[in-house]
Amino acid sequence: MLPASSMRLATATLLALSVGACKGDSASDGDDDGTNPAGVTFPDYTPGFTVIAKAGDGLDKPQDLDFHPDADREFELWVVNKRTEDTGSDMVIIHDAGLSSQTSENRMDGNAWHFMNQVSAIAFSDDNGNWATSAEIHDANHSGTPESEPAFSGPSLWSSNLDVFARPSGGNGSHLDMLHQSPQAMGIAHDVDNAFWVFDGFADEIVWYDFVTDHGPGNDDHSDGKVKRYSDLPLKKIAGTPGHMVVDKSTDWLYICDPGNSQILRMDIFSGTKDFDLAANFESLAKHFQMKDEVWEVFADTNLQEPTGIDLDGELLYVTDKATGEIIGFSLETGEELGRIQTDAGAIMGIKVGPDGNLYYVDRKSNKVNRVDQN
Repeated sequence: MLPASSMRLATATLLALSVGACKGDSASDGDDDGTNPAGVTFPDYTPGFTVIAKAGDGLDKPQDLDFHPDADREFELWVVNKRTEDTGSDMVIIHDAGLSSQTSENRMDGNAWHFMNQVSAIAFSDDNGNWATSAEIHDANHSGTPESEPAFSGPSLWSSNLDVFARPSGGNGSHLDMLHQSPQAMGIAHDVDNAFWVFDGFADEIVWYDFVTDHGPGNDDHSDGKVKRYSDLPLKKIAGTPGHMVVDKSTDWLYICDPGNSQILRMDIFSGTKDFDLAANFESLAKHFQMKDEVWEVFADTNLQEPTGIDLDGELLYVTDKATGEIIGFSLETGEELGRIQTDAGAIMGIKVGPDGNLYYVDRKSNKVNRVDQN
């Protein structure tokens, strides 16, 4: 049986379509009567849209969003602004998002210019309340490194403790850790503890990062970091269009938006073996090596243009398409496209299923966070 939130969402979607096809080994085209085996349907039902936050609340080119995973902070919505390379990115924290008691605050780290610049995506750890960012910037030191060469950039780890994040803690800002092996990173998803998956846009690879034990706010010891690279997946970035990712922790599939190839890929996160050790650029690491023989497949590649945002809810996978402004629902069991919600977004990006079962998404062009309502 689907979670209640999935069942609620399934009644608040537009265009009852069954046009997709799964590309995986376990694919099924559905039953002969046109229903899908997962039992999830998308009625011809037009949802409503509510603006949760806008430019007046501090939004400035919002890229992604995530709800705090703790039950006592479940309506706390974190929205990351891309802003500019000269300023760095910042965060709008919306307390009691969508409720009558909603308030918001804008926070910018003291060294966002390096540790939080041109952020493409964020992801909370489900285990400890920390969160991490991927940064599309090529060189976080802004030293003029040619874009054809590796540069000093990669994911950063942060605390969601409001007494720590973006509070004075020294010349290195309030970040908890940073590793520097992935310039032009386009997406990020949580794995376990302080480990995250990253879409490395410079190499067009999936890279696993483990910050292990963070060095504390504003410090700089990265020597316990571990990095594994997966190069077999056919990824292609589009500059300015994140490739968001999400891990289904019930099946160990990592789902990846691949906007440059107009498809959704998935990879078994426990597949693959070590191939060989790699030298680390710019820093000492505990481990850095190349993987081989990872298991991956194309999950969806029909009627997609620039898939960018992605989230899971029970047996449903939601994807946003920046080129069309649509939210597209897929059955995780079959890969079948179940329906589409047409939004008025000019540049839809990250999407998240909220604690109320509704969908929340950012529109970078209009500087808004919107909620999809069940009318």
